[in-house]
Amino acid sequence: MLVIIGHVNGFNYHVEGELYPFSLAVHKFCYSFHMPLFMFVSGGLLYLTRISREWGTLRLYKDKVRRLMIPFVFFTTIAFLIKIPFAGVSKSGLDMSVAGFLNAFFDPSSGPLKEMWFVGTLMWLMLLYPVYKTALKYPVMELVLLGVSIVPFISGVGFNIKGWFSLSGIADYGFYFLSGILFFKYNCLKIFEIKLWPVVIVTLLYVAAFVCIDSERFNVVTAVLGILMSFGWGVRVVKVFPKLFGSFRDHSFQIFLVGIFPQMFLELLVWKRIHSEAFLVPFYFISVVAALAVGVLVSKIGSKISFPFLRWCLGLK
Repeated sequence: MLVIIGHVNGFNYHVEGELYPFSLAVHKFCYSFHMPLFMFVSGGLLYLTRISREWGTLRLYKDKVRRLMIPFVFFTTIAFLIKIPFAGVSKSGLDMSVAGFLNAFFDPSSGPLKEMWFVGTLMWLMLLYPVYKTALKYPVMELVLLGVSIVPFISGVGFNIKGWFSLSGIADYGFYFLSGILFFKYNCLKIFEIKLWPVVIVTLLYVAAFVCIDSERFNVVTAVLGILMSFGWGVRVVKVFPKLFGSFRDHSFQIFLVGIFPQMFLELLVWKRIHSEAFLVPFYFISVVAALAVGVLVSKIGSKISFPFLRWCLGLK
């Protein structure tokens, strides 16, 4: 939900490139921890569904190539074909040459669907699977690996590498991914399940960090608190509303893959014409619902396809 809401571009087209104050506040909130949370959850799920079940490395690699690489190639190609007729009116230009097409796979951030950078970074993190399996056998190695992953935040130095399938994202998100693995290995969720006060404290600390910390170097503090806040309220809310988000939570990957398309069309064909602050909240609502609906629809239709490769293109098993 945070990613979808963060992808709503409530630009003020009267002043080119600027967001309305409401959009800016929502954008700042979502981007303070939504991708760290995504990587944290991805690491946690890797532990729960693969590492703890002792999956072999080759089997894991085959699974991730099918689940990540095939949808990436498919949707990047689709986005390239869709964006060609809109290249002149889109916010960012598009290199429509063969070299530009090929470069979109080498450097997703320069391609027609920049939001797909996360697939590249996630794939690199998955390739370190043997490292995680070995480190998790020894607590000392876990601490060493965690310490290495947080060095970019402490030193302020990351991977200054452009392209290479978003390799630089390892420095930005490796710490969160590994933290998710350890969080679930040691069942840290129980901290929030017993009492409410840890959730309240983490929430207050997040609010303080969100308001006070304005340095990119220390954004990791805000992100970690946001992650813990999410899990904290999640385990409390699920006790009261166990089926919350049940209509679309089983289709989350397809929403990630295709939800951005209706959002881009709505911005280009609707919002760019209206861009009135009075309609900002309704536009957010429509954009979010469109992303969810299209993602669920694609997932349900795709699950009925009898050809495995076509299902893999849609991120389905």
